[in-house]
Amino acid sequence: MVFPTLVFNPRDREYKSYQESLRDRIIFEYLFTSKSRRWLDEHILGLDAHYSRGWQSFSILNYVGLTDKHKGFFKDLEINQALSFLLEMNDDQHKQIISSLTRYAQFLNTAPKNNLDWFTPPLNARKLIKNIGTSQYTDGVRIDKEFHDVFNPQNSPYYVERGNARKIRVLFNNKIFLADYRFENQEDRSIILQSIRFRKELKEEFRRVFPVPIGEFSIQQGKDLNHFIFTHSANIIEDTEEEDKGYPEGKMAFRTHRIFERDPKVIKKAKEKFSKEHCGHVFCEVCNFDFSEFYGVRGMDFIEGHHKKLVSEMKEGEETRIEDITLLCSNCHRMIHRKPLITVEELKLLINKSKR
Repeated sequence: MVFPTLVFNPRDREYKSYQESLRDRIIFEYLFTSKSRRWLDEHILGLDAHYSRGWQSFSILNYVGLTDKHKGFFKDLEINQALSFLLEMNDDQHKQIISSLTRYAQFLNTAPKNNLDWFTPPLNARKLIKNIGTSQYTDGVRIDKEFHDVFNPQNSPYYVERGNARKIRVLFNNKIFLADYRFENQEDRSIILQSIRFRKELKEEFRRVFPVPIGEFSIQQGKDLNHFIFTHSANIIEDTEEEDKGYPEGKMAFRTHRIFERDPKVIKKAKEKFSKEHCGHVFCEVCNFDFSEFYGVRGMDFIEGHHKKLVSEMKEGEETRIEDITLLCSNCHRMIHRKPLITVEELKLLINKSKR
């Protein structure tokens, strides 16, 4: 094989604008998988390829001397074989490419596999609660300022500087997706914006899970800051004070039930308070069932909120306090609401009697 001559472009603006790990992957994908520059812009740099037209990746590749002739040159080789080939050429011009491929080879050898163990949050890990919005369909999610030092601490090997991004993995809906944690490069230095930029697959999953942008999800780090957990769970807060009634009309039956208006914020705050008091865990206050222990990551943060005071007994304008909410598993919640209604304390007595 004859490695095509490198043609260097001295323009370094785009090269310096991106994190080293992103540049390394661009060089690897171009040389080994023949990815187009538009693909590199979209899937590695998180850009709109129709807008960028591959220019950012083109400039990065040109800065280290790579041209169209190098695209897919090593497609039939392993990365270590390609490194041996370049080293044998003993040409100082290849130093940047060799260094880049050496780092990427180390990353491939040490990168965690896509298993759920890496998405176990540390004890007392903080959670950022975000509203579902159309931005998750098209871009990603903004990180609140109070979480910048949590998800992107300056004195850490994971820190990304302004204008850069690091590749992360996201567990969402029991699937693992690639994304980028980005420190936005605002011209006004007083503006500090950080965000998790979604790639195509994660955007599509959000749209599939949330066809209507209503609800909330939480963001929490996994074992390290290259792994994040997005959790969405159903807060079942309705009071089924009446059993469904059927009214036969010929061969058809119409079912009706009463609907009561609840403020979901009180459930959210009750869960947050309970989780904080129990090292990040939520479980049934009657039978102690923990969905995360039984179902693993899929059951994280799942619990139902029960209103001790029936909404039908409340006066208009009366507010529900956090203390009025009990967190229950689905079974205990249903047993309380089964006719005749019983209290949380009465259900606890029933469970204790059944264990004797």
